Amino acid sequence: MKLKLLIIVCCFLFSIEGFAQENAPLEHFNQFTEGVWITEGEWSNGHKFKQEIDFEWGLNHKIVKVKTYGTIDPKTKKYGLRNEGIRAYNTQDSVIQFWEFDIYGGITKGECYFEGRNLHYEYDYHGEKLKESWIFVDQDSYKYQIGSVKDGKLDKVYMKSSYKRILKLNKQ
Repeated sequence: MKLKLLIIVCCFLFSIEGFAQENAPLEHFNQFTEGVWITEGEWSNGHKFKQEIDFEWGLNHKIVKVKTYGTIDPKTKKYGLRNEGIRAYNTQDSVIQFWEFDIYGGITKGECYFEGRNLHYEYDYHGEKLKESWIFVDQDSYKYQIGSVKDGKLDKVYMKSSYKRILKLNKQ
């Protein structure tokens, strides 16, 4: 009887450990879910850039849901919800994948990964390989840049700015 109980307890512990390891790659997003991230900058062509990004957990920490607010009409400069996205760990390929759905009907997808507290996204956009990087400064700020990648290295930088965290009010 004790042997059966021991086997059941071991199986339970191993299943919990496996569950924790599956979620571990996404846990790095926790640092982003505790606020709304705001940036204002300028593209390399001189156009102004302003964005707010709100990360939140979904499906019991199995995905991260992202809402991005920015310019939705370049002519009027109207500001509003521009993208909604998902970050999810692909257990088959052992990578974090992302999808961004924009108000114009576009879908951007790729992979993201962490190096320490730095977050990087890599994806193809209109035939060009891009890399977005959030470089950790402190718990409330990140340096941010978007650039093209050539031969595995950053080639052209299209935009640099900084994100600052504004703490969220409690949601009811």
